[in-house]
Amino acid sequence: MYPMLLESHKWEGEDFLLSSRDESESAVKNGDFRGLGINEALRHISGQSFDGLPIYIKKINTMSRLPVTVYPEGGKTTLVYITDCTDGAEMVYGLSREVSREELLRRAVSGSLSAVCNFVCVQKGDVFFIPAGVVFAVGSGVSAIEISTNNDLEYIVSDYGERQKKLDINRAVEVMSNKKIDLSYGTVGDITLYPFGTVRDICSCEAFCAEEINMDGNVGFYEEEKTASVILVSGEIDLSYSTGTMHLRASDSLLLPPGIKARLSGRATIIYTVF
Repeated sequence: MYPMLLESHKWEGEDFLLSSRDESESAVKNGDFRGLGINEALRHISGQSFDGLPIYIKKINTMSRLPVTVYPEGGKTTLVYITDCTDGAEMVYGLSREVSREELLRRAVSGSLSAVCNFVCVQKGDVFFIPAGVVFAVGSGVSAIEISTNNDLEYIVSDYGERQKKLDINRAVEVMSNKKIDLSYGTVGDITLYPFGTVRDICSCEAFCAEEINMDGNVGFYEEEKTASVILVSGEIDLSYSTGTMHLRASDSLLLPPGIKARLSGRATIIYTVF
């Protein structure tokens, strides 16, 4: 086995950096499995059937604000990591105050839900954890990495009165939290200093754990039983493993199957996700 450098897949204006989904499946760019889809490559590795990865990772660049969405229980869980943004760029993140179900429904129907949404100015490096029940929307002028569980269950509750999207108002209002948002966001996460740089814990949930690593030096990776993803946000690094080396640049995506020892050398910011 060896680290797999992945070919990103553009689908519906989004750049999927890691995906085993049929419509956006990543392809392997190196080694014996070069040119194969990630599902077939992982079937070869495991020697048995493979039902797909539990998460996918994509990069978005918003030219306009995205609709306000909510996940029901049993739906997706998402982490949004801001890689860049224009001045004044915003996100909707939860509600600005407690709102009755009746008012939520009335505002969703009339297109005035944004009046009770919590608008947050974003900056590079901000993180937003989006569990079930929290309404959210990425605004215009934002570049971000999204890590999501492999589930399509979500409801659009508002497109700011533009009526260009199919809305799921009744179901969305039923599942969304009507409380004021009380989750931490932005420059959150414990930071640990190492000889090679810093590691910031940006998410630890049932589905995945993610870290922002700012490195200037050498760092090794090894997951005995779990799979890991390395997304290069900025900089350049050299990766070495038992049978070879490769050079990685910004936006490169790497999959590390279980049991692989890898070492990164260079100066870069990476998102390291274990699942």
